[in-house]
This record gives sequence, C-alpha cells and structure tokens, in this order.
Amino acid sequence: MSDHDIQLLSLGVAIGIYFMLFVQIAYGVIDDRRDRQVARAALAKLETAEERAAA
Repeated sequence: MSDHDIQLLSLGVAIGIYFMLFVQIAYGVIDDRRDRQVARAALAKLETAEERAAA
C-alpha cells in the first residue's frame, strides 16, 4: 500500500466514525422525544386516576 492509500483509508474510517456518531445523536433525539410523549401520557393517566380515587 502506498502512503496515499493509507491516507484515504484513515480518512474513510474517520468519516465513518463521524457519520455513526451523527446517526446515534439523531436517533437519541428521536427516542428522547418519544420517551417524553410516553411520560406525559402516563402522568395524565395518573392524574385522572387520582381524581377518580378522590371523588
């Protein structure tokens, strides 16, 4: 392998690492949004259950 091939290989690895990091961040944001929606729904159910129990 020439020096140029090694440079291209290391550049490809670095770009791949940054791409995978971006994908993990993007899916983390999406997952966090979904978790917050589920938490809000669970809290609303809890509040309605508490109101029914108090009545």
